[in-house]
Amino acid sequence: MYDRILVALDDSASAQMALGEAIRLAKLSSGVVYALSVVDRGRWPAEANARFDFEPEPSAAASAATRIFEEANALFKESGVSGNVRAIDAYGESVSEVLARAAEECDADIIVMGTHGRRGAQRFLLGSVAESLVRSTERPVLLLRHDGSGGHAQA
Repeated sequence: MYDRILVALDDSASAQMALGEAIRLAKLSSGVVYALSVVDRGRWPAEANARFDFEPEPSAAASAATRIFEEANALFKESGVSGNVRAIDAYGESVSEVLARAAEECDADIIVMGTHGRRGAQRFLLGSVAESLVRSTERPVLLLRHDGSGGHAQA
């Protein structure tokens, strides 16, 4: 079934739902969950001699990733599922491109991610990482939409 399950994590309720679903799939198939958080601290400089300044202190996103990974590891242990956590700095690359490449690297059988289910002008203005990911990968993608009313998901 699914031996390698990549789950995209951020600091959202929909991502927590996706992690729960990834763990459920892993339990059913004795698979491994690869939990990934994409952190974007900025772009590489365009000029060859330019200096790239990293943030001296951990960013809020990096701190959130640490907390998210602690929670994921606790859920892996509690559920008896094998799991790995990893943060990748996008360096200005789109989150969907980073996720698609990570899925290739770990040879994921499926990608699980939450989505906010934005529509209309809000989706147009903010874009959709989920939609872009579905278009940029040949791997199956399971999207779980958080409806905002207490944690119910729609797949």
